[in-house]
Amino acid sequence: MARAGPIARYKGKNRPTNPIACPQGSPHALNPPASNSAHQPKPLDAHPLRTVPFAKYFKRATIAGIMVSVLVHLVITIIAALITIDFGVANAGSDGDAGVEFAVLTQSELASTSSPNIEFESFEVAITPNESVVEIDMLTDSGTDQSVDDLADSIAPSLNPGGGSLTSIDASTGSSGAGTGDGASFFGLEAQGRRFAYIVDISGSMDTLLGDGELSRWDMTRYELMRSVDGLDQVADFYIVLFSGGPISLFGTPEWIQANPTNKATAGTGLEGITPGGGTKPASSFEDVFALDPHPDAIYFMTDGLVPSDVPDLVLQMNRGPDIPIHCILFGNLQNLEDARNAKLMLRSIAKYSGGKFTHIQGNNP
Repeated sequence: MARAGPIARYKGKNRPTNPIACPQGSPHALNPPASNSAHQPKPLDAHPLRTVPFAKYFKRATIAGIMVSVLVHLVITIIAALITIDFGVANAGSDGDAGVEFAVLTQSELASTSSPNIEFESFEVAITPNESVVEIDMLTDSGTDQSVDDLADSIAPSLNPGGGSLTSIDASTGSSGAGTGDGASFFGLEAQGRRFAYIVDISGSMDTLLGDGELSRWDMTRYELMRSVDGLDQVADFYIVLFSGGPISLFGTPEWIQANPTNKATAGTGLEGITPGGGTKPASSFEDVFALDPHPDAIYFMTDGLVPSDVPDLVLQMNRGPDIPIHCILFGNLQNLEDARNAKLMLRSIAKYSGGKFTHIQGNNP
């Protein structure tokens, strides 16, 4: 029996009719023998270059770096522990080699130093109200006390010849006055110059009757004020401001008034129409007087009551520059002894620190 060749191994429908004629890559083409394929040359890209994996080297390098870092830090730590650095900041004048010493105290020693025994020198501070601050040496000042009778005697010679009563004074013209021509006199207090300001109280208490009940404090003050103005020389100037709750300029204008006969008569008529009433607040009246231009040569301040306690300080602040003497008159007696004492102290202080004088007219109630 004849031996079948390679062609004879294909049976059925897949048998190629012409195996040699089948194109390369066709499923019907015959595969070359396995023994022959081993000896055929492979394409160039079939032999890639062999490379060492990168991840493997990276891993090794990281481990080595960590080990080196740990070793370096360990060496630095050891060196730092062996080195002492001396900055010398707290060496306040001592030797550079001196060390710092610490004091260790026991609990009892600490308690004894926590509450040291400190001895204080005791002294007293005297606190006084504003009106009493100037009381030092005040009683030795050259102040005077007069009675209403003394005041009446001082006015009487200027009345009709042979004397007369106070009620006979002509309120429109005042008394004849004995003015020196270069000065003024009010309630017995003399002043020098040619410009004189009068600050006069017309509060409700000025209606208090005196003596036999015919005259009030205001009547007596009005007559004395006209006597003073009438005695001024005609070349002199005067300014009258009345006060109770506020200032009232007698001539209605904050200007100097020449002491001629006409103005003297006008002043008398104006004073006759005044009716006392209200409180005792002279501060604004002082402001008006110190605002006059030129300033007065002397100021007369008359009141029968206790002025606010801040008035002496306010007057002292207003009376700057060359001091203008302020002559103060307290008319009558206050019922409250403490108020009477403080009223005198405040008026004395105003007079003393301005270079003026003080007098007290002790009125007799009917």
